[in-house]
Amino acid sequence: MPVTRSQAFTFQLAAGAGLWALLGAFVLALTPVPAHTEALGWAPLFWLLLAPLCVLGGLRLRRLGLALPVG
Repeated sequence: MPVTRSQAFTFQLAAGAGLWALLGAFVLALTPVPAHTEALGWAPLFWLLLAPLCVLGGLRLRRLGLALPVG
């Protein structure tokens, strides 16, 4: 069964978000970037870790929503 453009894009988006989350976790764990700062608040933690996890969660919810029968 051939892969559609939508499926290919979804896979690429999931792969990119997963890589982003892994690199963000690496940055937070092994470098002096704090998760919370006075000037930025929780922005470093959000943009390095929570944002890509939100993308992956949204893709998962979309996939589950498409699998549910209508009616």
